[in-house]
Amino acid sequence: MRHPIAKIAALALVAPLAGSVLFAPAASAAPSKAPAAAVKKADDPYSSFDVRVSAPKKVRAGGKISYTIQATNVGPHLADSYWIGGVPPKGSKITAIYGPEGTRCAWFDDGYWCIVPQALEVDDRTAIRVVVKLSKKARGTATGYWGVDSVDLPTGAENLDRDEFKRMGIKSWYFLKKVKTKIVR
Repeated sequence: MRHPIAKIAALALVAPLAGSVLFAPAASAAPSKAPAAAVKKADDPYSSFDVRVSAPKKVRAGGKISYTIQATNVGPHLADSYWIGGVPPKGSKITAIYGPEGTRCAWFDDGYWCIVPQALEVDDRTAIRVVVKLSKKARGTATGYWGVDSVDLPTGAENLDRDEFKRMGIKSWYFLKKVKTKIVR
């Protein structure tokens, strides 16, 4: 007696499934733990950054400080929504920004931030240079806070203004370095 080909094909598809159900080990009462590296907490950023900032140790009052901010994506995912910048020293004025082509910068409530148009894979880096001019009356130490503001944007929020994120409750993480430059006479 011959079996129709459809019946044989159906049995070939169902047999492996039935075998795995019949011979599967019994579920234990305790849930299995996932590896620590695979667990992502709800409060962790989508992309973390290693930030390095270079600046001169000393500068004259009325002089310029050139900050080079280097950001490296340390993962765990692609970084496609981040700003580089920060808060310049009090009494200073930003005179120049140097970054990758297409970089756009502006003042916001929390500092001067530049969006860089390139997404960073894990272990990729980018950098910008910010030049500030101190006032002639500056004394003591010029302290700036520079780094990265990483944002976990939901789908469809790519074109929203940065000021809207706080209103909508979109989380962001700051990876900042405090940079001090002594003002000499």
